[in-house]
Amino acid sequence: MRLDYMTARLKWLLLFSVFLIPYEACAANHYLTLYGGKYSDSKLGHVLLSKPIDFMDAYLGVVALSRGFDFVSPAHQWELEAQLGKYYRAQRHWEFNVAALYRWQRFPWRKILRTTLAIGDGLSYATRTPALEKASKSNIGATRLLNYVVVEVSVAPPEVKDWSLIVRVHHRSGVYGIFDDVEGGSNVIAVGAKFRY
Repeated sequence: MRLDYMTARLKWLLLFSVFLIPYEACAANHYLTLYGGKYSDSKLGHVLLSKPIDFMDAYLGVVALSRGFDFVSPAHQWELEAQLGKYYRAQRHWEFNVAALYRWQRFPWRKILRTTLAIGDGLSYATRTPALEKASKSNIGATRLLNYVVVEVSVAPPEVKDWSLIVRVHHRSGVYGIFDDVEGGSNVIAVGAKFRY
């Protein structure tokens, strides 16, 4: 299934989304996340299961804005996130991402270490076809618009409410050929900080 006809429209939607979230004027549950990491074309399952990861000479820096929406229970939160990212070294393009995330925030050890786990899905648009995705031996095809998946763990001391440290997997994928017949994907394993404002 080819999605070329949607690329121009989604490009503007992604650009607009980056600026939309800050203008929702509720101060509670707004977040600024800054992170950076190293590129790998290892499979997402290998990254999540701590199998050996083949890193490549490319780095990504990201600024993300998000808004959280609480459920009835404070253990659960939905978030909408818009990101602006820039690659360095072996590939040098910009990337725009939007995603919906679900966050679990009531781990049993929260009185010792405040911990959350977030999983999200959305869209990723690169300003040019990523060179390493195109050259990868484990991928079939490459294109600007792909699916975006995020897995994040955040930690902070329980008395600190407005910031936390994060570890994040930033994943682009063709979802088994749904996006422009692309098979495979790429990952950035990143660390950073999240601030509530």
